Amino acid sequence: MTVILASAAFWAPVAYRLIGDGGQAETVEGRARYRRLKTSERRALDRRIRSSRLTPDVRAGIRKQLDEDAARFTARERTEIQADLDAEPITDAEFLAETLLDWDFRDRATGQPIPYSAGMLAQMCEDWDGLEAALVRGYTEAQQAALDAREIEKNSAAPSGTGS
Repeated sequence: MTVILASAAFWAPVAYRLIGDGGQAETVEGRARYRRLKTSERRALDRRIRSSRLTPDVRAGIRKQLDEDAARFTARERTEIQADLDAEPITDAEFLAETLLDWDFRDRATGQPIPYSAGMLAQMCEDWDGLEAALVRGYTEAQQAALDAREIEKNSAAPSGTGS
């Protein structure tokens, strides 16, 4: 039996900074709706993100450590490290294709909503350099805030009346 605890998607704030008149930074604020991932999907996506951060030199260094010092890592650590090395890196565009469902951005000149579509996403990411990264950051910051809140709640629970 499946129990539904939350909606299949969530909204998160997105702030995009760009250079405005006079060289002053301007912030475009909006929000984006992302697909809520299952635990296995999130872990696979996290693994692909970690893989994307590994440069060829870092990969070679990690592989060398795995090969040279068998006692340095537990079997589980070796399995996890190897899985990160083997994972297919992910681009921001691929990340958004898997997670982004909608957005709420407005045309600054007219105040009209900018409709979301794959084509509009591609056009806006081309026109607004850095928007793609801002949309990814919106997702990751929302995920991190949720994880941080869970950790705070877990670590600040009242002590048990039966324990020491």
